[in-house]
Amino acid sequence: MKKFIGVLIVFVSFQSQAQKDSSYYHVNIPIEGAITAAGFVTTTILFKRLFRIASMSENDVLALDINDINRFDRPVARFDPVGYDTSQKLSDLSMNLSTALPFFLLIDKKVRQDWGEYLVLYLESQMINTSIYQAGAFSFRRPRPLTYNNEVDMEVRTGEQRSNSFFSGHVSTAATATFFMTKVYTDYHGITGWNRIAFYGAASVPPLFVGYHRMHAGKHFRTDVLLGFVIGAVNGILIPHLHDSMRGKKKQKPRVEF
Repeated sequence: MKKFIGVLIVFVSFQSQAQKDSSYYHVNIPIEGAITAAGFVTTTILFKRLFRIASMSENDVLALDINDINRFDRPVARFDPVGYDTSQKLSDLSMNLSTALPFFLLIDKKVRQDWGEYLVLYLESQMINTSIYQAGAFSFRRPRPLTYNNEVDMEVRTGEQRSNSFFSGHVSTAATATFFMTKVYTDYHGITGWNRIAFYGAASVPPLFVGYHRMHAGKHFRTDVLLGFVIGAVNGILIPHLHDSMRGKKKQKPRVEF
C-alpha cells in the first residue's frame, strides 16, 4: 500500500503541473508530494518499532489495577470480551471504508479538475495524522482496556501492541478522511452556515462508529476515542484551510467544467 502511495504521488507530480495556478488550493506538488512520500516511508518503519516497544509481559499485566483507571474510562475495561472479534472486524472495515471515501469525491467535476492537488493534499493530511498518532503512542505507554479484563485469556492480554491505547489512530484516521472530504466539498460548492454544520455532523458519524467498535474490541478507552476524533477532525479541516489559495478573494478564477 505504501509503495502504491509513493508511485501515485510521483505520477501526480508529473501530470498536474498545468493545473497548479488555477487550483482552489495552493499545493506545491513536487515538494509536498516528496515530503508526503518520505513521511509515509518513515511512519511505516516507525510502526514496526512502536509495535515492539508497546508490548506487555505477563508480569506487566498482573501489575495492573482496574481501579487506577479514571471513572469515565473504567467501564470500557469491563466490556464483554465475547464481542471483541466482531467489533475488531467492524472497526477495521469502517476505518478502511472511511479512508477510501475522499477518493470518490473525484466524481465531482469541480474537484476532479484539481485532482492532482486534491490527492496530494489528502495523502499529506493522512501522513500528518499518522505522525501525530505515533508521537502520542511513543510518548504515552497506556495499556489497552483488554489488558485489564480478567475474563480475557492471558495470551491475548500480553504481547505486542498492548500498551499503545493512547490515542485511537483508527478514529483519527477515519475523522481525517471524512472531515477533509467535507471541508473540500463545502469549499468548492460555497456551502456555509447551518448547511455546512449539517455536513460536518454527517462527517462525524463514520469516525464515531469506528470509535464505538474500537472500545468494544477492547482496544481503546473513551478518552482515547474522543481525542482521536478531535485530532482527526481538526487535521482534516486545518490542512486544506492552510492551503486555501482563495481565502480573502470574493470569487474564483474562471474554471473550465468538464
